[in-house]
Amino acid sequence: MTRPQLPEHPPAPAFAERRAHSREPAAREHFAPLWLRAGLIVATLGTLALLYPRHYVESTLQHTAAPNAATLAYLELWVRSQPEATDTRVLLARQALKAGRIRLARRALAPWAQWPLAALPLEVARQRLHLLRTELARQRPASGSHRRLAAAYTRDVLRLARRTDVRQVLREAQVVATLGHYRAAAQLYQLVIAQTRDPALRLAAFYDGIAALRAAGRSRAALTFARHALSVVPRTVALWRELTRLALMADAPQLAARYARRLIGLEPP
Repeated sequence: MTRPQLPEHPPAPAFAERRAHSREPAAREHFAPLWLRAGLIVATLGTLALLYPRHYVESTLQHTAAPNAATLAYLELWVRSQPEATDTRVLLARQALKAGRIRLARRALAPWAQWPLAALPLEVARQRLHLLRTELARQRPASGSHRRLAAAYTRDVLRLARRTDVRQVLREAQVVATLGHYRAAAQLYQLVIAQTRDPALRLAAFYDGIAALRAAGRSRAALTFARHALSVVPRTVALWRELTRLALMADAPQLAARYARRLIGLEPP
């Protein structure tokens, strides 16, 4: 018995039907609803919190130079689950800046981006200043963006100085001086001298303030700065030598002669 021969091509209706099906648009991919995504975030965060409690993460981060991607992802989850928690956002911003993740730090501080500095909680203000300093360091020194950020940074440092630890003010003043904003740096050094009781910090601010004003070409201002601080700095040979030089540069020869006499011991300090 011979087998029936199969047709080489399907019947025309069947072929047309297949082509019609092939032209149908692919089914759209449906995203999970917002409540489901939020639930997944909370569930994931709950699991991570059991494995790595927040106090454990914070204590670990204190001893690491820079966080890894998993740690940053963990902190991002915390922020998403508690968007109003200031301390969590500050922690994320701080760690993101350690890792060089400027965009992530900016997102963490986004709720306060338009706030005046004086109205910010102190930790938020510090992190915003840190963010600005990090952005500034990535700019080409001669560029317009560098000048703009340097001016904003200097302005914010001056506004925040009285709320900041004097050691940090001294460090910020050194940064401001390297940016060429010498008069602003001198104001910060003067604030350190007035507020600190640490003789070493006071002396460092004294000489750095003089150097900043001399770098600005303001010899008379440098002499005035030094004379105002005479009552709180040690009377040493180096001090009288510096004051003699300053008086000569400021075209005050009689004052220079008086300091020179104290330098060689002909007049009591």
